[in-house]
Amino acid sequence: MLLSGYSLRRIIQDSFRRISDVFGPYTQPTEAELWDMWTGIRFNDGNLVLDSILQYINQRLKHRERWVGALTSTLTPLHMIYGPLDPVNPHPQFIQLYQKLVKRSTLSVLDDHVSHYPQLEDATGFFNAYLSFINSF
Repeated sequence: MLLSGYSLRRIIQDSFRRISDVFGPYTQPTEAELWDMWTGIRFNDGNLVLDSILQYINQRLKHRERWVGALTSTLTPLHMIYGPLDPVNPHPQFIQLYQKLVKRSTLSVLDDHVSHYPQLEDATGFFNAYLSFINSF
């Protein structure tokens, strides 16, 4: 089956629309941004290993003790930058659990409209939170 450039682009855009579900209602990516994400994933055939990369989702329970243990025992400074509209890690339950488990971490909660991709949805707020963390040393 041959697909025109337009048809292929349409299929990709429709697939990437699902990613929009984890963006806030006021921070939805544009079609150009979705295309840029796809271009980034396609770089160096990254799309061919996407399934392997996403296996961590299925491995969370199996490796929970090890992964959480790494966060709780590290001496490396940690800082969480969080979007409170994140449907994957819902507020306030996620933050309460994170602060309970990762006691040495600091935390920045961004504006109420920010969701799962704070670095894309509020680049300035994310950058300022990061700078505050870095400048705290």
